[in-house]
Amino acid sequence: MRRLTALPILLLALLAPGGWAQDELSPLEKYRALKFPAKPENFDKGWEDRVALEFEIVNSADLASLRSALRDPDPFVRSIAARALGIRSDQASADTLARLAQDDPEPGVRIRAIEALGFLKAKAEVIEAAKKESNMAVRWTAERVAGQLTKETDFASMAREAYALGIKRESMGSAKVGQPAPDFSARRIDGTPFKLSEVLGRKPIAIYFSAYDG
Repeated sequence: MRRLTALPILLLALLAPGGWAQDELSPLEKYRALKFPAKPENFDKGWEDRVALEFEIVNSADLASLRSALRDPDPFVRSIAARALGIRSDQASADTLARLAQDDPEPGVRIRAIEALGFLKAKAEVIEAAKKESNMAVRWTAERVAGQLTKETDFASMAREAYALGIKRESMGSAKVGQPAPDFSARRIDGTPFKLSEVLGRKPIAIYFSAYDG
C-alpha cells in the first residue's frame, strides 16, 4: 500500500512547475534564447550552437510556428524561419515570403526570403525585381536564385536530404588552415555526388561556403 500511495505524489512532483517533467524549449525558442545570436560581432562565437539549431529547426520545427516566426520582431528569427520554410517546400508561405523579400527592413531577411522563394520556385517577378535592389548582397542573391527557377532540379529536396543526415558536433570546425582538408561528401549544384577524396590531388580545387548564418 505504501508504494501505491507514493506513486500519485511522485507524479505530481514530476508535473509540478519546476519539476522534472518541464516542457523542453522548441527549436525556435532555443534560437531566440541563443547566448550568441547571429550578429556580426558573434561571427566566431557560438556558431556551433547556431549551426546545430539550424539543423534542428529545418528538420523538426512545426510549420505553424515557422509561419508565425516570419512576423517575429527578431530579424534573425525571421531569417531562419524563411530558410526553413523554403527548404521544407511550404508553398502556403509564398505570399508572406514575397512580402519579406520586397519590404523587410533587414537585408539579411530579404536575402533569406529570396532564397526561400527559389526553393519554392515561386514569385519569379519578386526575384526579378530584387535584381534592382540597392543592397549588393540582395542583388547578387536574386541573380543566383533566378537561375534556379529555370532548372528542373528540386533544390529544396536536395537541401532536405542534406539536413536529414544531421551534423556531429565533433565534426564542426575540423577544417583548419594549414592542415589537410577533412574528407566529406556533398552534392554538386546539378545534384550529382561529390567526394573530396576522389578529386583531391588531381587538380586545384576551390570550395566556397557561405559564411552567413541567421
